Amino acid sequence: MAPTSTDPYVAAEPAAPAEFLAVTLASGRTLRFSCTVPVPGVLRLRLVPPEGEGGVHPPASSAMLAELPHRPARLDRTPTGVRITGPGVEAEWEAGSPEADPDRGAPQALRFGAFTRFSEPEGATVPFHAGYRPPADGRPAAFVETIHLAPEAAVYGGGESYQGINLRGRHRRLRNVEENRAAGRDSAYLNVPLLWSDAGWGLFVHTGGPVTADLGATHSEAARIEVQGEELDLFLLSGDAPTFLDRYLTLTGRPGPLPDWAWGVWMSRCSYFTAGEVLRTVDELRAADCPVDVVHVDEWLAESVLDDAAWSAPADRSRFPAGWSRPLAERGVRTSLWINPYVKRGTPLAEELERRGYLVTGADGRPVATADNPDTLPIDFTHSEAREWWCERLAQTLREEGNAAVLADFGEEIPDEAVFADGSRGPELRNGYGVLYQRTVREAGRRARGADFVPVARSGTTGSQRDAAHWAGDLPSTWSGLVSTLRALLSMSLSGCSLVTHDAGGYWTPESYRRAGPLRRHMTPDAVITDVEPELYGRWAQWAAFSPLMRFHGVGRREPTAYPEPVRSAAIAACRLRHRMRGYLAEAAQGTALMRPMPLAFPGDRAARDAELQYLLGPDVLVAPILERGGRRRLYVPEGEWLPLLGCPPQTGPGWREVACGPDAFPAFVRAERGLAGVLD
Repeated sequence: MAPTSTDPYVAAEPAAPAEFLAVTLASGRTLRFSCTVPVPGVLRLRLVPPEGEGGVHPPASSAMLAELPHRPARLDRTPTGVRITGPGVEAEWEAGSPEADPDRGAPQALRFGAFTRFSEPEGATVPFHAGYRPPADGRPAAFVETIHLAPEAAVYGGGESYQGINLRGRHRRLRNVEENRAAGRDSAYLNVPLLWSDAGWGLFVHTGGPVTADLGATHSEAARIEVQGEELDLFLLSGDAPTFLDRYLTLTGRPGPLPDWAWGVWMSRCSYFTAGEVLRTVDELRAADCPVDVVHVDEWLAESVLDDAAWSAPADRSRFPAGWSRPLAERGVRTSLWINPYVKRGTPLAEELERRGYLVTGADGRPVATADNPDTLPIDFTHSEAREWWCERLAQTLREEGNAAVLADFGEEIPDEAVFADGSRGPELRNGYGVLYQRTVREAGRRARGADFVPVARSGTTGSQRDAAHWAGDLPSTWSGLVSTLRALLSMSLSGCSLVTHDAGGYWTPESYRRAGPLRRHMTPDAVITDVEPELYGRWAQWAAFSPLMRFHGVGRREPTAYPEPVRSAAIAACRLRHRMRGYLAEAAQGTALMRPMPLAFPGDRAARDAELQYLLGPDVLVAPILERGGRRRLYVPEGEWLPLLGCPPQTGPGWREVACGPDAFPAFVRAERGLAGVLD
């Protein structure tokens, strides 16, 4: 991203009514911001139209926000600017020096705790000024905020990142995309417009559209946040890492409790093709003393997930007859099914929904396809009748199929030309579409099953953490794929997503994916191959046991019984251990995050901050996944005594340690004061 010049903020003064701040740009244009304190320690700056004008402006609330009180801040003139105060908030919008830039006016500083706007004289030459960026040459308008980066501060958040949790020195385009089975690149299925620093500041942009961030990439000491469009709604947060993540969740909502079975073992592949195959697989696992709590099926429809990527057809009763899930329920196993928010162009259902006006359209009023597939048409969840139809469709499916979970796939590729029933345009809901989709899924689950329901989703942004768990997407079954997956989960956890998971074993290999298409022509049961390197599969299975949700999935076989010894026994042992941890996980999930990366678990500990590829699971379990062949791992051990949960020797901290793990051992430890009995049932 090459920064471009802005029309900077150059003057500010209190305006009527009392909570409003009038801000003048260098061009002479005046903007009006509402200044409120919805949560103690959080300052909200919301652009509103000038008094007496309609204008476009962000709503005070949306699907991305929880219900928030309207608590006006107090604004007072001071010799150096305007002081903004409220519960836990003392900020100042400072006047600049006239000689800083006599031609354009003095750029305005803003200070709130550790948050300091980058408004130095060199900002004009980079350029790095806060203000309004006018539209030009097909480029939409935008608002720009800048932040001074403390010399040794890290920056976190942004949602899913396959390149690591510390974003400093990087460009991030927070725009949801279909990753198409890739790993390691700087784009993602799920982006969250929350950025924060261990220096003590956080910035959350209330938007469902893309946000572009230059986090010390162009200027080493400055961040530049660009919000596309004519709207601006900023929340500035203060505190240490646990405090402002807690404040962020107060603003945007927390996930509800999960049913007990969700903390167990989810078994899946892409896909089981018949009800009989599902039942045989569960019985095979049970015979090996491998617990199974949920079994997931992708290919349950009279169409192919891989070929059509849409939900246009009913269940295929030749393969999944009515009542097919009852024998599984009798064994205590829940079922999960794949769903999707699109219908396939040209199908009878798509034609019917077009007549009803339930599909997202273009400016010409005709259905518009997703940006990556001309044959998939998204449902318009801003249309009340369309949303109700789709919600009841899913609720009825849950009743008929007896499933207690869904994999709510896709939702990323909303095209720019889209026009929604509520007037929103494609860019405004590029990220926010997933929130509307997942909220509808959650409502369907409530109608059909009450609290006995769990959705797992791939897309999303702010607010989607309330309604679904999220998995890291379709990553390759390679060691680098495992590392990318770990980075993604840790980054999501630092962005307000507590219930995160992944495809244990990875999603695909070239050979299994090549075979997947032909298999779907006949849906032949028991024809899926074992495709993951055994050592990698074993390590991924062990890591999954110490993830918020333990979920096997992939194009090839993922059952532990499909793999040779000693991996088979090691994976089954991990599943058994997971079963014994269910009570601890349910208790730990009541906190801010279940997976706690080291900067969140140990704020202010620089050595812990450097341990970017390990975490605490809940408050008391230290996890350092094996990331390479050979079973060795260097990890940072925090202060105190740590007891092994899976075969490693006990550890004493603080300090860096190296462990060597045989196939049946894994670097997972519990605080000695908690004890093994405090974690295992």
